[in-house]
Amino acid sequence: MSKSKRQAFVRRTKSARNLLLIVPAFAIMAVISIAAGWLIQQLQSLRCPSGTFLVGSGGVASICQIIPIYIASIGFGFLIVNWLSQLMPPVREFFDRDALRHGVPGYQKAQQGLLRFSVIISAIALPMIVAASLSQYCMLSGAIFYQPWPWTGLKHYAWHDVTKIETRCHFSKGKWNGSFFLIMNDGSNFDIMAWPGASVRAYPEIVSALKNVNFSFDSTNVRPDCEVWYVDLLTRRP
Repeated sequence: MSKSKRQAFVRRTKSARNLLLIVPAFAIMAVISIAAGWLIQQLQSLRCPSGTFLVGSGGVASICQIIPIYIASIGFGFLIVNWLSQLMPPVREFFDRDALRHGVPGYQKAQQGLLRFSVIISAIALPMIVAASLSQYCMLSGAIFYQPWPWTGLKHYAWHDVTKIETRCHFSKGKWNGSFFLIMNDGSNFDIMAWPGASVRAYPEIVSALKNVNFSFDSTNVRPDCEVWYVDLLTRRP
């Protein structure tokens, strides 16, 4: 085997080995994203009155939080994976055997680059995440507080201000997505299914709060073949 062919083979082999880092890195990124989402909800709860049973952001605001969080987690995910791999000599030897021979950046240099990238991305993402998190709702048994934009402040509603509930379910980007919009008498509306688990757990309280409230219910945008696990909540009037 010629020298050039051997070098190409080694580079391909090393690339294939490094691909193995992607799986644990993505797992760590997921953990970081979930933890950051949980922390945001806890901070949002601090802005809600005592007795709030459901807090969160609408669909668009949640997306504006999730995407920057995920992007910011990329560098930290690989930082942690690289650090863990260096703690185990066999793994370190497996991944770094050819680094010096072929001019690949060493561990320290690679970590410094990842750290710099992570800090820069986080500095850009943090203001976006904070601003988006200010768009939120708080649900209590006797009231609803909703802030549509970061600069508007929380607005107080009574449950009888709910004039319509509109549910949707559509298939997009390889998965089913459900929505449960509360539409208020001033036209404001928000989706409470950005985090379905919390909304489903709070559904009995929502039903109780809507008792004796005169509102319309529209589920015509729920596809008959909808496969979200909470589809029953989208197709029946609370």
